[in-house]
Amino acid sequence: MSWLRNTSLSLARQLSRSLDPRHDYEPQACYNSFCKHWQQAHDIIIKSQPQHLHDDVLGVVNHLEQLATLLVLEARARQFCPDSNPAACLEYLLSENLLDKLYEWAICTGKYENAVRLEELKLFGSLISHYGSQVIAAEPFLRPLLKLLSGFRNDLPPRNLESQLVAVLNQLCVVLMQNMKFIDLFFLMTHTQNGSQAEFIIGRLLLASVHREGATGSSSRDALLLCAKMSARCAPLAHCLLAGNTCPVLATGLSGLYSLLPRTLNDRIDRLTPDDLKQMHKLTLFIDSLEFCNAVAQVAHPSIKKELLDLLQQGFLVPVMGPALLQSGAGEQAAAVAYLELALRSATAGGLLRALLHFLAAYEYDGVRLLDALLARLEGDSQLSLVTLSLVETLVDLNCEDVMLELVYKYLMGGHHLASSYKHTLSDPALYREAAVAFLALSPRCCSRPLEKTRAWINEMALNGRRVLDFRGEDDGRRINGVNGDIAMSNLVHEVNFDYGNPNESLYGNYHAYLREARYEIASRAAACASWSCPYEALAKRGAKETDCPAAAREQDSLISVCTSGYGTLKTSGTPDKEPHSLTSLLDEDGTRGEQSGDGKEQDSITSDGACCDDAEQFAEDSFMRGLAKHRSGECEVETPSVRCWRASAEAVIGPLLCILLRKAAALLESEVIVNCKVTSILSKLLSLPTPLLASLLCCPGFMLHPNVPSLYQILYKLKEEVDELTAGLENRDQLVDKARVFLVQREMSLVKSRAPTNSDGQARTTDTSPRQDDSPFRRVEAKRRSLSSSFSNMFGRRQSSSPTQSPQSPQSGPHAPIQRRLVFTQEAYWSQSITLRSILNAVLLDEWVKELAALCEEHALRLSSRYNEDECYSQTDVPL
Repeated sequence: MSWLRNTSLSLARQLSRSLDPRHDYEPQACYNSFCKHWQQAHDIIIKSQPQHLHDDVLGVVNHLEQLATLLVLEARARQFCPDSNPAACLEYLLSENLLDKLYEWAICTGKYENAVRLEELKLFGSLISHYGSQVIAAEPFLRPLLKLLSGFRNDLPPRNLESQLVAVLNQLCVVLMQNMKFIDLFFLMTHTQNGSQAEFIIGRLLLASVHREGATGSSSRDALLLCAKMSARCAPLAHCLLAGNTCPVLATGLSGLYSLLPRTLNDRIDRLTPDDLKQMHKLTLFIDSLEFCNAVAQVAHPSIKKELLDLLQQGFLVPVMGPALLQSGAGEQAAAVAYLELALRSATAGGLLRALLHFLAAYEYDGVRLLDALLARLEGDSQLSLVTLSLVETLVDLNCEDVMLELVYKYLMGGHHLASSYKHTLSDPALYREAAVAFLALSPRCCSRPLEKTRAWINEMALNGRRVLDFRGEDDGRRINGVNGDIAMSNLVHEVNFDYGNPNESLYGNYHAYLREARYEIASRAAACASWSCPYEALAKRGAKETDCPAAAREQDSLISVCTSGYGTLKTSGTPDKEPHSLTSLLDEDGTRGEQSGDGKEQDSITSDGACCDDAEQFAEDSFMRGLAKHRSGECEVETPSVRCWRASAEAVIGPLLCILLRKAAALLESEVIVNCKVTSILSKLLSLPTPLLASLLCCPGFMLHPNVPSLYQILYKLKEEVDELTAGLENRDQLVDKARVFLVQREMSLVKSRAPTNSDGQARTTDTSPRQDDSPFRRVEAKRRSLSSSFSNMFGRRQSSSPTQSPQSPQSGPHAPIQRRLVFTQEAYWSQSITLRSILNAVLLDEWVKELAALCEEHALRLSSRYNEDECYSQTDVPL
């Protein structure tokens, strides 16, 4: 058909776009020209001969172009003067059955039939887009259109013809959505072995293109989504879509696209980002299909939604995604978990989210629940562990009661982690105010260096031509994050005068900013959790069954009903007796674990009256009472409890998730920064939930806890002691702290301002210097401005490769000094050279985290105080974004 694509054919379209109907339209002249062009085309059709078919087709197509141009010109003129300009050309086309005559001739054009059908579709498209409901019910228009569409039922047209067909179908769906009374016109009767049945021809044709790439596939999905939306108000349409295998096509297409995804990911990836999608074409196709299925489930008739979710469960999640998550290779497992986490971010509550969560929480493989298998992968600092931490963070961000019940609350409802005297004081605001003061006191001694001195050090570096916070590209000198170093560092000092919405300003060292962020986090999560069935602020009566939890009987108000009894704890190796107050006792992986329940069977949920082994329980009770006596007598307030049987009983008391997170927090000084950022981000998000049952466990140092469950405050207190001891004799401690502060601020500002994608070498690209506005599902569960630990969690989402760097030379001074390569301490590899450097960097991170925790505690105190005093000021306060 390339011979049809010449200048003369496009001239009519160009002319129709350039003509102004207010000046260039004369009704009678337009009508006369229209009649003349059709008469000439009709003469060619009547006299058409096989030996001259090429020239005949070309002549007819040229006249059709002119007819379409005149129809568009008339329609545009009627938009300005609908009463004074009758649709004479349209009336002539309908009265003379021009479209029907054209169709009958087209089917006789042999090898040129597709060329003529393409022009027919263009003509129909022009009529639908400009006349809409005025022509759609007219028989001279509808009859040839249906015959033309029926001709594609069993054909796979060429790509250009398919594209035009989908465009016409999309236009039809738009018109039908506005005028659903015409929808019955497109039900055709088909005859099968089982008898006659109605078929919705538009839906049938769209299914063939729904998984196409590019504009054709996108237009097809948009049109089919309109069909799904119309089915919610039209039961016959829903029946036709079901009978037409719409749901199987969507489900099998999603499975097929998932099978094409890479089996492993770059080892620097721990959470998929929009930049990753740009580099992974197959992943883009999969997410497009997933989002489309999600949208269909949201708007379609309930019968369509039910069948689609059932097919996705039994045809995709269970047989495809489930085995992928349980592959033997760690790399394959990490990729599968990353895809699952991305699917959770892409799904919505009214769409596929419920099915995904039910699959995650309820389905078992070889007797092991999938959620349990995934939680077991949180240990370590491998890519698999990091990806699983991202999955947990996404689950927490859903603010789903049943999810949090499974992960946390069902272990805490029995109150076995608390002394009985504290079980009814969980909502006392005074405890949270005291906790805020206590956390602020946990700042490492090395971080007491005034921020003004860090800024002075930065300025001195700048005078020597080494601007560590003025990022510029080496090729053209552009700032890749648009942030001036002076601006960034000035905000490290001026804590009160802080423009919270300005991406040029760092959260570092800014307690006022943490307070505002804490207000936003707690208020937004309180709003999201307002429909929960239980406030989780008191403790369940002893002996209460797990299935008696309020959420178990409230399926309609939550995404899934996953409350189950007999939750088996994960078996891990135990820890032998260690010296009390030793941090390493929390990290030791050696030794054997005591048997549970006295007979070696797996421990049931603590809310089902589960108990530890007899020896461990007796030891725990004795230690608990001794600790309580010391606390009451004032002898000890922050003493770390004994950690005997930590691994044997902690999971049964607070659950595997909190157990692993606290264990990772205890290893903060030795762990990689990316691990610490994710752990601190998750724990901060858990603390921001408006549930005193969990908040009191994490942030109240005054509570006496189960001796095998160290509190977060106790862990951080021990970390402060260790880092103070480690850094006490370092001669260059202040300089290392300055470097660590600069490194973290630099990474924060790079993330917030530029979010530049990385190339295969892990280096930041500088092709895009503007902030990105992303309304995709990647930002769906994120706050507009994150806390520093959350920001760090994202900024370290792409671990930099340890590429060699140029050693700092003696730079020239002055304002026109040449731009130097990145200094070695501004690269991640520098901080992994020794335990000392890593500890310094993590100590600076700890210093910021305790500020964030203190701010959350202070906001919890304000919220609880306002509630007790029946003061609505807190809840009505505008939350700054």
